[in-house]
Amino acid sequence: MRRSRRGRESMRHRSRPRGDVTNRNRGKIAECPQDRGRRAPYSRPMPYRVHGMMQSYFTRKMTGYLDHKGIPWLFRRFPGASPEAMVAGFPGGVPVVQTPAGEFMWDSTAMIHHLELRYPEPAVLPQDPVQRFLCYVIEDAADEWFYRVAVGSRWFFPENAAVGGFELARDMSVRMPLACDQAHVAVGEHVRSSCPPLGVTAETIQLWIDDVLRPWLRIFGAHLACSPYLFGARPSLADFALFGGNAAHFVNDPQCRRWTEEDAPAVVQHTHRLLEPEDRELGAWDDPRNVAATLLAVLAELGTRYLPWVSCACVDGVADVVFANGTRVPVRTTQFLRDARATLLARYVESRSARLDAVLDEAGILPFFAGYVAHAGTIPDYRDPPRPRLNRGFPPAHEWEGA
Repeated sequence: MRRSRRGRESMRHRSRPRGDVTNRNRGKIAECPQDRGRRAPYSRPMPYRVHGMMQSYFTRKMTGYLDHKGIPWLFRRFPGASPEAMVAGFPGGVPVVQTPAGEFMWDSTAMIHHLELRYPEPAVLPQDPVQRFLCYVIEDAADEWFYRVAVGSRWFFPENAAVGGFELARDMSVRMPLACDQAHVAVGEHVRSSCPPLGVTAETIQLWIDDVLRPWLRIFGAHLACSPYLFGARPSLADFALFGGNAAHFVNDPQCRRWTEEDAPAVVQHTHRLLEPEDRELGAWDDPRNVAATLLAVLAELGTRYLPWVSCACVDGVADVVFANGTRVPVRTTQFLRDARATLLARYVESRSARLDAVLDEAGILPFFAGYVAHAGTIPDYRDPPRPRLNRGFPPAHEWEGA
């Protein structure tokens, strides 16, 4: 079980209920010779159980958040489905989290919002509405855009597939009646089948590396060279969204790690900070009235390809991703992505102000929000453990009909 120093400190005061269950049970165990040598039961807060894979983008987003908050959790290797989760309505995907009460919940963004209501400190959403919306913009891009190049870079570069892909399969094989090599082949075939609808193929992956991943790493790394986290001296929701991709893929898989070290060593350091948060002191959010030029550059980079594509595609159903050499790749949206975009636009409507619009305008991305307010949805209610009807944003190709 993973828990931070903050979590350990608070647990010391909660672990022993009145009447000392530990001592009472220990006496009973000693009376049974066949029980001698067994660990005595003791009372402690029940942990959350994260069912996922350690080389999974969204599993690492979730575990990074839990570590930072000091929320007790256990890791359970999980191939993406289980009878228990399916009974609860789980539509598939990774991770699914079981609460201390035994309830299942899913969707990393929704789960983090739910947990923020239960464990408000240290907060991962900036209090300032402008910073908070910028945080949502970057988190959305991490979840819906950089995921594409993460899976493509793993499965279309043999060295990455041999390392990151094998590690993924090793976790899957814990609960599957397959040898690890068989699981490796099976997961590779499954994930590669989901890549073409994302716009990622063996023929286009180098374009994604050269025009999407590496420019992003350089710009994000330049910002992190000036600030430990996106919005100051404490990590935000967007930091954990990017950490998920970095910890699972871009700082893990060999070829990606070389690119990251070459282009953005500060991204590697950011990943390490979030991997081991226990002894790090948290500072304040940046002054929201002074948006750093490096953060504006981060936002502007999202306006190069992602925001033009997603804005049109979520209205028309499909739009071209246009690469620097003029290559155009038509990519469709899914209902999952359309829902996410509608929620982001609802957050824009909620947060809109002259100050927010000025920041978005300076970054060159205001039209992708102000021009689409008619497509805003609603902001979900996160009070109950979330169980959205849709969870897999990127199903295999044969499931995309009518998406």
